[in-house]
Amino acid sequence: MNGELPDQPNPWSVFKRVLRYAALASLVVSLVFLWMLLSKPALPPAEASAEAAASFAEKLARLTRAHELGMASEVHFTAAEINSQIQEWLKTSPPPDSGTTVKNGTVALEDDRMIAVLTVEVRGIELYLTVDGRLNFANHSVRLVPSEIRIGKVALPVAWFERKIDMHMELPEAVTAARVESGALVIEAQ
Repeated sequence: MNGELPDQPNPWSVFKRVLRYAALASLVVSLVFLWMLLSKPALPPAEASAEAAASFAEKLARLTRAHELGMASEVHFTAAEINSQIQEWLKTSPPPDSGTTVKNGTVALEDDRMIAVLTVEVRGIELYLTVDGRLNFANHSVRLVPSEIRIGKVALPVAWFERKIDMHMELPEAVTAARVESGALVIEAQ
């Protein structure tokens, strides 16, 4: 041993090495986040059929007939019937002028919750918006009040979207209640 001290690393090279690893880690995190954002949701798309669309129309007509006769009525819509109606509506509705287009939409009904999954195209990129919540009926309008919102697999704070996502539907004046119950949409009319 000749008493020499080992070479001390240059602080500048240590800084560059740390910076390189931090950039690599940030790239990996960004790619994982982007993959999660563009991922399809785990909820399987509900089926739509001509028979279910006809059943939806028949139940709606039954509500109208009962109202015209002055009778109380209650109908239960399945997710397949609702999804069939959504598909019919998407086929016949013109796309909006904005850069965002709803390409597809499905609904799942679980217990007393409604889960809506929308395939949205934003500037040529497909995103999957999932809104999970409960229905609120007031003044002949039913509104989905979100308890959870996700884009792809990324959960986002509901407060960010409170004024931006408005999923509601005006109902005829005869309708006195609308709710999700035991996995079905229940509409009551007087």
